[in-house]
Amino acid sequence: MTKALEGLRVVDIGGSISTEYCSKIFADYGAEVINLEPDSGFETRKYPPFINGRDDSAMHAYLNTNKLSVRKDKLRREILEELISSADLVLNNGKKSELSSISKGVFSDISWYGKGGDYDNFTGTDAQCFALNGMLRGLGSVEGPPIIPTGYQAQIIGGMAAFVGSLGQVLGVELGNKKSPTLVETSIYEATLCLTEVGAVSFFNTGLEGRRLGVNRFAPTYPLGVFPCKEGWIGLTVLTPSQWHAFCKLLNMEHFALVPEYQTSLGRLQDIDTIEPVIQESLLTFSANDLFYKAQQEAIPLARVPTMEELLEVDQFIERNAFTYAILSGEQRIKVPSVPFRLMDTPPTFGGYVAELGEHSERFNR
Repeated sequence: MTKALEGLRVVDIGGSISTEYCSKIFADYGAEVINLEPDSGFETRKYPPFINGRDDSAMHAYLNTNKLSVRKDKLRREILEELISSADLVLNNGKKSELSSISKGVFSDISWYGKGGDYDNFTGTDAQCFALNGMLRGLGSVEGPPIIPTGYQAQIIGGMAAFVGSLGQVLGVELGNKKSPTLVETSIYEATLCLTEVGAVSFFNTGLEGRRLGVNRFAPTYPLGVFPCKEGWIGLTVLTPSQWHAFCKLLNMEHFALVPEYQTSLGRLQDIDTIEPVIQESLLTFSANDLFYKAQQEAIPLARVPTMEELLEVDQFIERNAFTYAILSGEQRIKVPSVPFRLMDTPPTFGGYVAELGEHSERFNR
């Protein structure tokens, strides 16, 4: 079956999580993606966790299925220039590169803070982006510092934003609506503002600053969060009056259902110290699995929250192919997330082979 982006050539010269996630989506949908790596390889090859104590990075494997690996130092200059100039899209990580001037297609630069602003030359982190966009302000207990999320979420969001913008420009060139070469700049920090844009609008309209209310307490919605059950964990998001009434019936707390002040999320939030102990006590009499299916019948938005051990066995994840395999040299396989958004007529590739450093250098050095 023809892939949606078959025929496109993407060259990644940046080797960051953002550029690799961006190019991963292109690769999953059929584009030829070439990792143009330095002698030591992309930095992601050094990111934990490592597989079975080997030097293979699971993070790198997740980001780089179905891509070609070419060592830049193994190519003659004219071959290198031909490779860059033939690409529909060249991806970089915000650092200066002499290769940018060679690009004749779309050049997409993904940096922490974009170009030209006050933070132009800053080296960012995921936590830094979350602090600056205001997200950390509301996470954690009232006392002490906020909870800082771990992992690479900000960089993944930046790569996703870059994919959308870059693909639009590539298609514009293909359709004759854009002239090449074209420059696309993506700020990882600005991309993460999608997580807090409602808070900014709320402050603009009301002038009220948000404050940390405690764990599982996020204004203006209540109840909202992840709570323990007798067996397992459940995620709650109860918004409308009808959902609140059904939720109270489900948890055998009907005496709260019609309290006038509790007909809005904000009203419930203001009396959280009364409501929350009752909710917690009632949840501990149910299993998360039973609650989930009962809530579905009543149109209450509850979700099972699996532990890491349970994650790969969730029935809907299996049905949707949420996880797939990355295959390393020696045929070792590890489970990794598959692409989260799907086209039906031209579906993505699920999983695939992860190239060794420089594995495809000789293919281009003819």
